[in-house]
Amino acid sequence: MGKTVMAAMAVLAWCACLAAQAAPLRLPAGKGPVAQGGSVTAAAQGALIRYRGWLLAVDGAVPQERLDLVLTSADVRQAPRLRIGAMQRSLPVWSAFELVKGNARLRITALPGPDDIPALLLDFGDGDYRIVIPAAPIERQAYPLLAQRFPGADLALLLQDGRRVMLPLGSGRAHVFGEEQTVSFRFAKVKR
Repeated sequence: MGKTVMAAMAVLAWCACLAAQAAPLRLPAGKGPVAQGGSVTAAAQGALIRYRGWLLAVDGAVPQERLDLVLTSADVRQAPRLRIGAMQRSLPVWSAFELVKGNARLRITALPGPDDIPALLLDFGDGDYRIVIPAAPIERQAYPLLAQRFPGADLALLLQDGRRVMLPLGSGRAHVFGEEQTVSFRFAKVKR
């Protein structure tokens, strides 16, 4: 084979690898009806997130039902991680992972957090709802800056006094939910 043909084959193989990386991972859809909207329930340092058939556990939260995805926040030594069944994957800063379950999409992106430890941005649907999960505590006076640092995020799952709390972003007020640890924060698709 000539050098031109081999170079063309190498470029084709490289493009195929990029396309495979960009393709979302497809999970089997549930058999029951899919509820619209979602909820976040704080559970110690973690949270359970439900949205249109998805069930995610963040930082050690344990549900009664079968999980679709487990997310572990970053720390100083390690990038955030995700686990789907037996598959585990690190998410270095600026990397993203996309999943599809039924008709619902989920894109998970690792972004630089205010403390230089990566934060996770969960983007449900086609911009339906966005949740940011900083890995480290943030001072209360810095809460209003989260909407600027993570534009488009609708809710922040913050570490406060050793537990996760929910802070709706973009409302202009910094009212925190979840300090009671039993109350779920309910949300619906946001029109953008």
